[in-house]
Amino acid sequence: MKKIFNLIVLYAGLFISFILVLSCLQLYENANTLFGNKSNDSNYWLTFSKKITPDNIGRKELLGFNTEDTEKLKKWPEIKSIYAFSANEFKASANGGDFIPFYTDLYFEGLDVKAIDVPLDDKDFQVKGNVIPIIISREYLNLYNYGFALNQGLPQISEDFAKKIEININIVTNKQNKTYIGKLVGLSDRIHSVLIPKKFLDSMNIVEKPSLATAPKIYNRVLVQVKDSEDKNLVTKMKENGYESNQENLRSAKIKSKLFLVLNVIAVLGIFIFALCLYIIVSFIKIQFLEKHEEVSIKNSLGYSPKAMVNAMSKTFCIHLMVTLILSTLIVAIGQYFLAKSDVSNDLLSPFINPFLYVLIILIPLLVYFLVKELIYHWLLKSWKL
Repeated sequence: MKKIFNLIVLYAGLFISFILVLSCLQLYENANTLFGNKSNDSNYWLTFSKKITPDNIGRKELLGFNTEDTEKLKKWPEIKSIYAFSANEFKASANGGDFIPFYTDLYFEGLDVKAIDVPLDDKDFQVKGNVIPIIISREYLNLYNYGFALNQGLPQISEDFAKKIEININIVTNKQNKTYIGKLVGLSDRIHSVLIPKKFLDSMNIVEKPSLATAPKIYNRVLVQVKDSEDKNLVTKMKENGYESNQENLRSAKIKSKLFLVLNVIAVLGIFIFALCLYIIVSFIKIQFLEKHEEVSIKNSLGYSPKAMVNAMSKTFCIHLMVTLILSTLIVAIGQYFLAKSDVSNDLLSPFINPFLYVLIILIPLLVYFLVKELIYHWLLKSWKL
């Protein structure tokens, strides 16, 4: 009875350890899917601006990033790449004509198309004739639909329909008014701004202020691609230089960092329980040999190989181990399916677990088999002098 109870406790411990380790591996992949993987090319994108103080307020040469600032940022090991924003130096406004009766002053920014999270290239994102392609933040469209449009009794606009609307853009350069047609070509989740082709923006700025052609470049903001926005060195350097960034991006990285820390702790606990169960397995097999001391000695005298006896007993435990692992994987697979179908996943998670977890069903029992077999065999030879 005691032997059966010990076996139940042993396999219950193995089952719990497998659940913990396998769940952590799958949750680690889920977290990377939901928050973005550190190892992929996307990493984290942060928009740097300089903190406004009484000393620099209203002074563009102090608030902006000059060439020296951008070169310094490129040398930071935490930063992978940097892209500077060009801002309009000319007056611009827009109106919706008869379809959407509105008028507003505009600000424009230009950015290298490589940094924009919209599937366009330089050929697509350029001024053709009098048509200016525009990319805006998705939040701006949401503000219009759920704020301005509802309050003013104007029609709400879907993303697809917004791309079909053409608005009138008036640009004043060198006291000359030019009218263009603005057409939305994409929405950005990364950049909160109104973007137009950088080359066109820079050329209009020079028309308005010819001195900009030879003057040192000063950029209002810079977009940087960083390896890890939770990097303490990065945060420290930002504070030392008076740089600010989108706190939501930093908060997201902090959540991911804390989540991974919890998962690592749980995984270590699961590995510890698994190691403890292995120790119990080895001890249990030793006890069985001790209980059958006389039988083992007789078999050895008759020519039975000690290694064959150890192999037979080790195989039995490894088969039981594989069954326990299969049940554990099945539980994790069921949990993953319901998690993927829940509102939490937002349709971003796969309903299937990582195929690597299925490989562990074969890999772990094999490793345990060879480990236990060697430990018991050497103990048998050394202790019993067979």
